[in-house]
Parts: sequence; C-alpha cells; structure tokens
Amino acid sequence: MTESRPRGTVNDVFTDTCVLFDYAVESQPTAITVFEERPSLDKVISQRIQREFDSVATRQQDIHRELLNFVVREELDEYEPESVGSQKNDVRYVVDLYSELTELEEDVEAVRRLNELINRLEKARDELFGPEGRVTILTVDGVDAQLMGLLRGVIENEADVRVLCDVVAWRRNGGSGVFLTEDTEDILGDGESRDDEDGGDDEGGGGGLPDSFDDFFGTEDKSVPDRINDQIVIRYDSESKLSILSTGDFINRKHSKQESI
Repeated sequence: MTESRPRGTVNDVFTDTCVLFDYAVESQPTAITVFEERPSLDKVISQRIQREFDSVATRQQDIHRELLNFVVREELDEYEPESVGSQKNDVRYVVDLYSELTELEEDVEAVRRLNELINRLEKARDELFGPEGRVTILTVDGVDAQLMGLLRGVIENEADVRVLCDVVAWRRNGGSGVFLTEDTEDILGDGESRDDEDGGDDEGGGGGLPDSFDDFFGTEDKSVPDRINDQIVIRYDSESKLSILSTGDFINRKHSKQESI
C-alpha cells in the first residue's frame, strides 16, 4: 500500500549516479550545497546506483592510469584510448580529459592532475559508501516489469529505466519522490517542445493525419519528466509520481511551498 506523504519540507531525496560524481569527484557547487549545506536532508540511493558508481569509477581509473603511463613516458601525443569501450559517457570523458592534459605546459602538471583524479575517486567511494558515508543505500526487491515496459516508451537507456523503477519503489514506500539528476540527455530533457523547434503551428496549415500517435495525443509537447510521470500514473496512481529535478533547480525551490508530486 502506498504511504501518503505530508506536505512540507522535503526530508529525503533520491540521487542519481551523476549527482554523486558531481559532489564527490567534480566538486560541483550545487551538489556540494545539497550534500554539505543540507545535513538534515537524507540522500538516498539504491544498490543499483552504488554498483553503477563503482562501475563508472573503475572505468575512469583505468583511463587515468593508462594516460598516466603515456605521460610518464612522454608519449601523450601518441595516446590512443585502449581502455575505452563504446559507452558514450566514457568516450566523452576521455576526450575532455585528454584535451585538458594537452593544454598543460609541463608533463609534471599532467602527472599531478592524473594522480589527483586517482586519489579523489578512491576517497569518493569511502566518503559516499563507507561506515560514515553520506548516502543511505536501499535494497529494492526486484524490478516492476510492467513499469519497465511503460517507461521504455519514454526512455531508451535501459539502465535509466531500471533506476527510475527503483525511485518509484522508494516513493511508494514512503520516500518524498524527489529525484535529483543531471541527465539532461535522457531524463530531464532539453525542455523544448516540437512547437518550439518548428516555430509554432501555422494557422490553418497542415491537415490530414498526425505524424504519429504521440502527435495525436499531444505527448510530444510534454517534458520528459512529465511523460515519465504519465507512465507511472498508468501503472499506479498520481500519488506515485516523481518530482524530477536538477540539483540547481532543487536548491532554488522554496521548500516552504512544496509542490504536490
């Protein structure tokens, strides 16, 4: 049975993997505010998020150590990423890091930067998940196959679909329903509707059948979070909906006037 949540200040938030990296590795100001300036706010993740963090951190460490070997041998110009697979985030990460290293004037600066990243990731694991870690790790029993099927119509990334199922399970077990993420590509969306991109509807134009059923039902005019919530409501009810926010949007919200989610 779904537990009702009283209106008022948010006591807990579910944090995505990217938010953990923004805080513990990248030291992004909004993530630091959430984790350090809101000590009474419980930061919740599922075991799936922890495994994902560990997996990404391990791949990044492989990249760091591989680049370090090339810098030490003074062969950075000859670097070709052997440890990077097909994951687009890993490719983006190594391209950005390589560009940063090549802009440094001295090899010793590149060595210092890579060692800093290696050490920071090791500390991040302990800070987040250690005995006095900053997150609460929940065990979610199984994945709702029906909800997964519905969410696949909105989200292409299978890992994101499973994470969203974890968030909904937490929400239905009494969580606030506030989900923090910086994933603008798959979850938050770019905030633009088809009308925005096409310059609006031409008066009296068109006619005939819509391009797709999405057009017919108007779902293309909705944000990605709204479309996610539509599927959650179909599976459960309006009380199970999520408030999907970036950390910046969350900290700028007036908690004294909590929205109904």
